[in-house]
Amino acid sequence: MFLLTYQEDDWEARTSSLCKFIHQLITILYHKVEAPDLCLRLFILAAQVADDCRLEELSYEFFVQTFVVYEESISESRSQLQAITGIISALQSSRVFGTDNYDTLVTKAALHGSKLLKKSHQATAVLYASHMWWQTDVPGREKEETVSHPRPAMDVY
Repeated sequence: MFLLTYQEDDWEARTSSLCKFIHQLITILYHKVEAPDLCLRLFILAAQVADDCRLEELSYEFFVQTFVVYEESISESRSQLQAITGIISALQSSRVFGTDNYDTLVTKAALHGSKLLKKSHQATAVLYASHMWWQTDVPGREKEETVSHPRPAMDVY
């Protein structure tokens, strides 16, 4: 029993250290190489992995970094739509966040989607974003409590 507990504690510390190292690598890549689309996708993937490992703080930090990359470096209209839909998709399947962190990220994604230049892109992003306030079961995961926040969805739009 003691050995199992020790291994679980050690696993969480090692996973956390690995995620922090991955964060450093992606940040260095972002600052040294002109590949914001790649860095944004890597931050999204890292956020999903941290979510699967139940590391809320690290997952939140990775999502924050996706917004930093989006705001600073993604300027072409089509790339913005692809980036924001990727962020929305990843947020939709995340389950580690508490209400405050989730609402902060979801609201930020929805606001970015509503500020896209082309009306057709805005409509697409708003459609995808509207689903973030209603989380359903994710295939391959244990059945969890469904989150529903229909009122904030209307407030953002």
